Amino acid sequence: MTKQFRNIHIYLSLFFLPLALMYALSGILYIAGINQDFGATKQTYTLVQNIEKGQEVQALVEYLKSTQLKVPSNLEAKMNSKSGALEIGGVHYSASIKQNADSTWSVTTMERSLIGDMIMLHKAKAKWYFDILAIGFGLTLILLYISGLMITLFNIKKNRGIQIFTILAGIIISVIVGALSVC
Repeated sequence: MTKQFRNIHIYLSLFFLPLALMYALSGILYIAGINQDFGATKQTYTLVQNIEKGQEVQALVEYLKSTQLKVPSNLEAKMNSKSGALEIGGVHYSASIKQNADSTWSVTTMERSLIGDMIMLHKAKAKWYFDILAIGFGLTLILLYISGLMITLFNIKKNRGIQIFTILAGIIISVIVGALSVC
């Protein structure tokens, strides 16, 4: 039984090691104040053109092509709730168009850095494929801790008191610090 827990522990931890490092790094950077726009290349252009309602995406794509700017692969438009602009593209590269008060249009392109992409993956703001891997990783963390406890508590009886004390200390400190942090 212990050998099975050990094998589960070893192979799941090896498989998810790259994801664990990515989550650790992007989480530390995000907590330190670095967000998804860190290192992003953002450019804004002014388009002076009369655009009929419903033709904004077509005008945006034509503008990008005529100025030899990169056209995003995903042309499905969505409204950006923060900026109010109509946006095409994905997490790594996007282009948007928004009408200004003076009837001109602002065209904005943004290309995120590797760190920005990692933070967007961490926040589950990319395509659903990575979300499935992330859920698998979360479930794996639960299995890793359960298998680690099984290996430790059932195989290493010599330091049982210290092991139980350490678990209880971790629980108590986590609850206290968590409660103090949300108050």
